[in-house]
Amino acid sequence: MALPDGIRNSTPPLIGMNMSLARSTEEGCGEALAPLAYIDAIEGAGGIPLCIPPYDDINAIRAILPFLKGFLFIGGGDYLPRRYGGHPQPEHELVDARRDRFDFALTGIILEETDLPVLGICGGHQLLAIARGGALVQDIQMEWVPLQGKPPLPHAKDERHSPEAASFLHALTIREGSLVAQATGSTPLAGLPVNSFHHQAVRPESVGAGLCASAWSADGIIEALEPTPDSVWSHSGRFLLGVQWHPERMQDQPPQRRLFRSLIEAAAGRRP
Repeated sequence: MALPDGIRNSTPPLIGMNMSLARSTEEGCGEALAPLAYIDAIEGAGGIPLCIPPYDDINAIRAILPFLKGFLFIGGGDYLPRRYGGHPQPEHELVDARRDRFDFALTGIILEETDLPVLGICGGHQLLAIARGGALVQDIQMEWVPLQGKPPLPHAKDERHSPEAASFLHALTIREGSLVAQATGSTPLAGLPVNSFHHQAVRPESVGAGLCASAWSADGIIEALEPTPDSVWSHSGRFLLGVQWHPERMQDQPPQRRLFRSLIEAAAGRRP
């Protein structure tokens, strides 16, 4: 593994990562899963991924925290709508209740009790918003009205049902000087091509306390969240970023690799 320059002469930082749950009809036969794309992206950027299953006792995470240098919140199914006052959804769309319970408790601990660098991806991006009191557009196709009369984009492209999904990209508008611009090395004029595998999005009027939008798709969907300029997180220089797309699936693209390197460099530079 070739490490970035700033990490070669130091111990690779340990990056915590939550996990998905596969339901089972048999008691005690469910599975905790960690997609390899996330693991490979962290390792490729110079970090060591530590996959953390959803413990029954959330306090168990506190035994691990002293060893972590950063955290990645992964994607997955939809978080339970009751978390943000949403309407009921089909059960097959939702994450397991155990993962929902654990992820929200974990997010609270990571955000409020630590200064760990954090990257949230897709559902992890939405998790950051909801945990801070934000809310979601629960189905973009049914509920979202594109801004300024622009046509909606097919955000829910799914590679399982659409052969062209792997190559479907759309460009983002990125706020100048933002964390996401720095982390990906992108400029507002150039934009940033990203993939799209989601049917929900953070509501612009309810992004969560201490957070602000910093990237948007052409139809106005929020594609990145980061600390507001007046937040404690900004003042401390904390790396805290949520992105709606899946950069781990685009590691052939330099900006997407740089995003993971930015997390790892923030983790490597963090004081013990």
